[in-house]
Amino acid sequence: MKLLEIEKEIRIDTGAPMPTIISTDNELYLSFYVDKTFDDLHQRDIGSDTGIVSMVFNRCLKYTFGVPDNETIDGHPYRKLGLESYAFYELKGSNIIKELQDMSKVHPYYNPKKWENYKHYIITFHDNMFECVAEGFKIEKTETSMHNQIISIWEKISPL
Repeated sequence: MKLLEIEKEIRIDTGAPMPTIISTDNELYLSFYVDKTFDDLHQRDIGSDTGIVSMVFNRCLKYTFGVPDNETIDGHPYRKLGLESYAFYELKGSNIIKELQDMSKVHPYYNPKKWENYKHYIITFHDNMFECVAEGFKIEKTETSMHNQIISIWEKISPL
C-alpha cells in the first residue's frame, strides 16, 4: 500500500472543521470548514477568514467516519505510510477495496474491470478521520454558512 497526499490547496481548519456528511445511494457530500488565512502562492497571511468546502464523492461504495483524532493518529495502521492530521490522501493498493471486491465475487455478474475505477480516499481532521471508497470526487468551494450549504446540498438530492 502507498499513501499519496492530494489536494494540497485545501487547508482544513485546524480548530473546528465540523465535517458534515450527507449521503445517498450514489453520492456522498462531505462539507467542512477550511482556513483561508494563508495565501500559498505568495506565502503570506491574508486575514482570519474561514470558508467551506464540499467534496462530492461519486459512486461511493463505503465510508467510515470517527477515530482516530489528531491526538491518537499515531496508533493508526496507516501512520507508518505517512498519515498526518489535517490532510487529504488516496491509498493505492487499498486493503479495503480488495475486501469489497472479494465480497462481490459471489455476484453472478461480477466484473473485475469495475473495480479499476474505485479509489480509497482518506481525510484527517482535528477530532476524527473520514475514509471512503468511490470512483472520484469534485470540490465545491463556497462563501456561505455551513447551515446554508447543508440546506443547498439537501435541496439538490431531495426528490421533493
